[in-house]
Amino acid sequence: MDISKKHGMDYRLLHAVTAGQPWYGNWGYKFGAGSFALTAESYNKAVDTLSKVPLSIFFSRGGYPPTPLQNTIGLYRSLSNQQPVTVRDLFRCVLHQLHEAPERAKPESPAGKTPVAGGVVCAWTRDGLQPAEEVIVKVLRAVGGSRWVTWRALRGAACYAIEPPELLDCCLRGVVGKTVGDGMVVTARYNAETKAIEYRLEAADNQQSSAQCLPRPSAGHLIHDLKFLYDALLNPATMQPYKPIALRESALSSATKLLDCKQFIRHYDESVSYLPPPNPSATALWCHVKLVDHPEDYTAPPPELLVLPAGATIADLKFQVTKTFQETYLIFQRFQVEQLLDHEESSDVTPVQALFGSYGVARVRGRFLGIDQSLGQFRKERGVDNWIVDCACGAKDDDGERMMACDACGVWQHTRCAGVDDFEEVPAKFVCKKCVGIRKYRSRGGVGRPKNDRPNGRCKDEIGPSLTSYDGQELSGLEGQ
Repeated sequence: MDISKKHGMDYRLLHAVTAGQPWYGNWGYKFGAGSFALTAESYNKAVDTLSKVPLSIFFSRGGYPPTPLQNTIGLYRSLSNQQPVTVRDLFRCVLHQLHEAPERAKPESPAGKTPVAGGVVCAWTRDGLQPAEEVIVKVLRAVGGSRWVTWRALRGAACYAIEPPELLDCCLRGVVGKTVGDGMVVTARYNAETKAIEYRLEAADNQQSSAQCLPRPSAGHLIHDLKFLYDALLNPATMQPYKPIALRESALSSATKLLDCKQFIRHYDESVSYLPPPNPSATALWCHVKLVDHPEDYTAPPPELLVLPAGATIADLKFQVTKTFQETYLIFQRFQVEQLLDHEESSDVTPVQALFGSYGVARVRGRFLGIDQSLGQFRKERGVDNWIVDCACGAKDDDGERMMACDACGVWQHTRCAGVDDFEEVPAKFVCKKCVGIRKYRSRGGVGRPKNDRPNGRCKDEIGPSLTSYDGQELSGLEGQ
């Protein structure tokens, strides 16, 4: 279950947008089961919808000054060699800058700066860049004095004279530190308050050493910006309003779905062929277990990967397999390995490496010690409780989300689907919408159940206000009917 969080950001939401999978996906984990009856298809669709929200919609409205969100997006457009177009591009850009921040902070590189020669990638020759840089310098001269010009304003003033836009962006990143004809130097700084790269001309003898490189936000500023963008564009509880409304509603719904998907699984049967790089000092084994006297409906658990030290014997292997499966599965608490299959002639003191080398696949056979060891009782991860879940979202089993039971019929459903916000207290007494409908039907003289009521659970389309509380007298009257 992925509920990892850092700096107030849910990793399962952030990494779904940036990588198309959860953080645990780096180790082979994929969508397993979604809360509120969400499926793998709905999960993938939510990832696609939220990731592809275009950044252009946040600049569609006119007016000045620009919003903090526009300033922040503009900052990372100015820092990226490839202009971010979508929400996914933007978050990848911020994470890339954050990944490079420790390297920039090393003593050999001025803190928070990136040398222009190493930070700018251009497809144009020097002859193509020089005229464009002259236009930028001309704009800075026109501003004059000690005034700083933002990247956005400078780009807007020069865009009519410099084409294509990629050439202009390359020049804006590469012009920093250039010396012009009268001894002035193009300098730049990062303004943390306005979230902007700013430019101006300074005398060569007055310029700081920072003028020789393109300024970048520090790691602290990058984390702050990442959290700001997460709250503004991803977090359903704080997502900023924008138009078109239909697109925002779709993004809001997608973000909620991604947060509702916490359970990710790894299919070990798809990964048996994978083994770690051979290590001469250790032996890596995928261990399969065969159970003696198992019932007909028994399904063997997936193999477990064990890494044994050099010099480990068959006795050590048996001990580690027993210990691993006992710690992994409740039903294996009384399990004991008895035999290494395919090597029955080998004694317990035989080195494992002599049989398998650095890696391989081992099969062992064992049994449950004691009598009447029940397998079926604890085989399913959702427990042995006998209760009924029938929620408006379509859920038919416990998915780990908060639920409450109807005091009339005893059927469980999500508090959220019943109209109770996640931050609200669960009501002391609750009667579901279906039972309320039965009560009203009978109060009008009806007999039995309403025609449109199904004993096996209400229709998924019956989603609406379904929370009704009664005092003790009314509730007792309902239960007695």
